[in-house]
Amino acid sequence: MKVTNFFVAASCLLLSYSSVTLAVVDITTLKGPTVNTAVPAVGNGAVTDPASTTFGTGTTSRIALYVPGNVYKDYPGWLPLYKALVFQGIPVTVTKDISVAKTHSAVIAYQALQSKYLGLLDGLTWSTYVSGGKTLIAIGMTSTDMFLTSSFGVTPDTTTNKNAREVIVLNSPSAAYPATSVNSMFDMTDVRDKEIPLWRGDLDTGFTTIGYTLAASTAPNGVFALGSYRTSAGVIDTKAGITIKSTANGGKAVAIGLDLGAFIGESNGGKTNGIPRSYDAQYEPGYDNFIRLIKQLYVTSTSTGLVTSWPVPGNMGVHFSWTYDIDAQDSYELAYTVAKDLQSRGIGGTINWQAKLVKDAYDVASFSHYYRNISAVEALGNMELSSHSVSHSPNLLNFPVGTGKEIWSGIEYDEENYFPFIGQCTNTSATGPWTTNVPGATPCDTPNARLYFYTVAGSLLGEARVSKYILESISINNSTVVSFRTGHLLYPDALPQVLAAAGYKYSSSGACNDQMTHMPYQPFYNLAYNQAVDIIEFPLTASDQDGQINGDWAAPGSAQYPNGSYAYNQAVLINKIAKYGGQYTFLIHPTTAGLPGLTQTLFSDKFAFQQTLTPKITNVSYFDTMSGRGDFHSARIASGIDVAVVGTTATVTVTLTKPIRDLTLKVPTAWAFASSTVGVKATPGAVVLLNTVAAGTVKLTFKTSGTVAAAVNPAPGPAKTTTTISIPSPTVPPPTPTPNNPRMVDDFADPSRYSSEQNAMGYYTGDDGTVANKTSVQDDWLLLTVKPTSYWYTLLGAANTCNDFSAYKTLSLAVRYPTTTRVGFNVVIQDVDAASCSETTQHPFNATALINAATPVGPDNWLHLDLPLTNFGTFNAKSLKAVTLSGFTANGLIEVDYIYFS
Repeated sequence: MKVTNFFVAASCLLLSYSSVTLAVVDITTLKGPTVNTAVPAVGNGAVTDPASTTFGTGTTSRIALYVPGNVYKDYPGWLPLYKALVFQGIPVTVTKDISVAKTHSAVIAYQALQSKYLGLLDGLTWSTYVSGGKTLIAIGMTSTDMFLTSSFGVTPDTTTNKNAREVIVLNSPSAAYPATSVNSMFDMTDVRDKEIPLWRGDLDTGFTTIGYTLAASTAPNGVFALGSYRTSAGVIDTKAGITIKSTANGGKAVAIGLDLGAFIGESNGGKTNGIPRSYDAQYEPGYDNFIRLIKQLYVTSTSTGLVTSWPVPGNMGVHFSWTYDIDAQDSYELAYTVAKDLQSRGIGGTINWQAKLVKDAYDVASFSHYYRNISAVEALGNMELSSHSVSHSPNLLNFPVGTGKEIWSGIEYDEENYFPFIGQCTNTSATGPWTTNVPGATPCDTPNARLYFYTVAGSLLGEARVSKYILESISINNSTVVSFRTGHLLYPDALPQVLAAAGYKYSSSGACNDQMTHMPYQPFYNLAYNQAVDIIEFPLTASDQDGQINGDWAAPGSAQYPNGSYAYNQAVLINKIAKYGGQYTFLIHPTTAGLPGLTQTLFSDKFAFQQTLTPKITNVSYFDTMSGRGDFHSARIASGIDVAVVGTTATVTVTLTKPIRDLTLKVPTAWAFASSTVGVKATPGAVVLLNTVAAGTVKLTFKTSGTVAAAVNPAPGPAKTTTTISIPSPTVPPPTPTPNNPRMVDDFADPSRYSSEQNAMGYYTGDDGTVANKTSVQDDWLLLTVKPTSYWYTLLGAANTCNDFSAYKTLSLAVRYPTTTRVGFNVVIQDVDAASCSETTQHPFNATALINAATPVGPDNWLHLDLPLTNFGTFNAKSLKAVTLSGFTANGLIEVDYIYFS
């Protein structure tokens, strides 16, 4: 018989749009999908043997992940560790052979330095390796082999179960130990950056650890604690958690006293038992900081320089997606409003549509009523069509996997018809128990839970395959649905393999803080970590349920927002994530109605938030859809990067197995780009392969000018765009230049230009990662967060050119101190020899006294500095190269505007 009692005719409830052809498909005429889905296994799967993978390719320029013998059987965490490394852009070769591993300049020995896995001469082999100037990173080292304890400068714990070690605290670099500079990327003033949680005291659950007793140490090459354990008593353990010992020729031995692979695997699977400090909406880098540390150790492991891929296209800071869950009646109309706003800004997003087909205790059959209006959104051309399940059931965690035969049939009744029904539970007394009174239904929640519902006839495969079929059937663009988000962000153990079996590629059903990462990741069968599933997860970063959402923009300290407005704080979070190229996913429910368990919030406030935040973060964000991000990362993690340096020429070979767009390579800043087989945009420290590059091999060459000092590293992010934005705009503009015909170096009026590392003359500007939190352009001035070792420079011409500024007599700039504390500095003019235009000479002027004596201009205290060029001594004004700010007298905040010659 024909089923009509579950929904009403859609044609009578259509919303009104002009010039839009709405879907003509009548879902009552559909029956499908017609092909069954193979039911995936529900277990963890067999442990993955590195020898069975294709991860052993590449040259010795890649870091080697050494997993010898049967280590993989005892420690399957090698696989999530490998995945985390490649998502951060580190080229990796996996090997079980020590003779292969030792040919690489950097090696991660995963659980290999335990007595039961060590060969007779392995300790000597690794000692020779480190003393030869190479970098060895040992995860889980417990061996007391004399060669190893000497090379690492530590003695390990005899036991590893230390439940009192709640946190690893990263320590500040020590000037006496140059190798500790690898920690300089972390913001030691931010507890979320500095401390990584390992244990939850109230539940007595967490990760086992190994502590290391440091040998007596002598600078500069003795052993140093990069990370210390803090105990539940709030004191620092006498035994360290991360140590580093260097050699005079650049060798490094690093010990990490945590099974990092298991830590990553458990985090990805949401099995961290409340260890994270929040669920979402906050900065929680978690395991990202371990991988960032390894990345820095890798790129500094050779003096000739190495190359990594940046996790965001186009050398931007954050891979950003606006996402929307359509799970209420008014959402169908309001989805068009949010999508149209993004279209007007030239960006796209992803809309997750719930295929609600049955009226039940949870909601009306909204999809059946309004589905034709999806066409209006699709017609805009900027939004991805994505699934948000069928039932949106709060009982999803209890759903069976299903039969793989589930279908939608609007034509006639079929025994495979998928009609999950949510009912309200009955409370048998004031305190429970709650009961469904329906045989075969999923259990009700306990009296202490927030949702009291049961679901009949639900399955995971039904949720995935039926919603995908219906959305694809009504699509006016013939879209293939490849992205999925569960209702309530519930994450059943079998979800990864179910989504893959049903034809999905990407998911956003987790939460970034809960997964302890701001990176995408690849989930595993049954949320364990024996076998990876061909799905990429983009965990939710924040949503409209996480704060007082509205369009207000207020810095901390305002009367209404003493801690800052929600939009402001999310922008701060985005800029923190941009330091290492993470992903940011925001969820808006385009509705005013509150679903069970969700707070009612005005749609106008949510929309205002979107309109406020978007322009504030365009200078650091690469906006994309879920599938756009997924396609990029799917291609990127399957790519390979190999480097060969001969003389002063470096050849970089990029092997692409899939097409990819705007892939960014991070290279040593001292390398000068020479050539490429594809179109590129090259700036010091980064090269973007422009547009979409086909699968195949790309070759690039660079001039290295000899060797690159180990301390000169690829910038850890889009260095000009990632400062914490904590300074409000001035109430008056800074002083404008008055001389006739000045030569403007930079007016900092274009954040987009600055994010591309260019000054107003079109030449490179940067800080080589020396400025805390990075620099950025705010409105129309430059914000510097400096320390005494920081420097910032801006070029006056192209490389190896002599630039004539002999017509000018004065160098002028305006500075401001938002905290009112003045920090002095040197202004440096660099010139080059007239013969080759390449040999640089510094000509500094200490402006500290002038700064301290200057009278502020206007109520916002801008200081206008006019520096006669005679202050810089004797230099060749016809061969200038750059202007540099350096020699800062203290830590502080400085704003700079209008650098020009006159």
